[in-house]
Amino acid sequence: MKKKLLVLAGSARKRGNSSLMADEFIRGAKEAGHDAEKIYLTDKSVGGCLGCGACQRNGGQCVQKDDMNEIYEKVKNADVIVFAFPVYFYTWNGQMKTVLDRLYAVEPLLKDKTFYMLASGQAPTEEYMTTMIDSFRRYIGCFRAGGNTEGGFVFGYGTDKPGDVVGTSAMEKAYEMGRAL
Repeated sequence: MKKKLLVLAGSARKRGNSSLMADEFIRGAKEAGHDAEKIYLTDKSVGGCLGCGACQRNGGQCVQKDDMNEIYEKVKNADVIVFAFPVYFYTWNGQMKTVLDRLYAVEPLLKDKTFYMLASGQAPTEEYMTTMIDSFRRYIGCFRAGGNTEGGFVFGYGTDKPGDVVGTSAMEKAYEMGRAL
């Protein structure tokens, strides 16, 4: 069955390590016959959540008139949602966290989605990323409307400079994960 894949790329670097991993995930998914789109969050104007709760009272419409409205539609229409970002201080970076907070508006509307995480950073091994893994799992657990699942995650360990992830097992894993959709 053909799936619609949406990658939310949170790196400030369009050719950064997490973005390169996302490209490999997309390549695998497209080879398997799926549709894929990548949104660079740094190209979008997205304000922080105001915490007003209006979105929960009016069917997912945020009171802010910014680029998040475009992202809402794409997230609602996707079967697979991939968060690709660099890890800053063992957690989400700012660009990604802002979008994650704003997805509160459509939380009750997201059903039957599979979530993936592609992340990169200086940490040398997975033991350093247990907080990030837990945060990812708890975040997708918020979408309790039904049928949402974790697809998996890949980390590019020890990646500091752009391109450090090239030639690593993280690239291969990201490709294989996309191909296995």
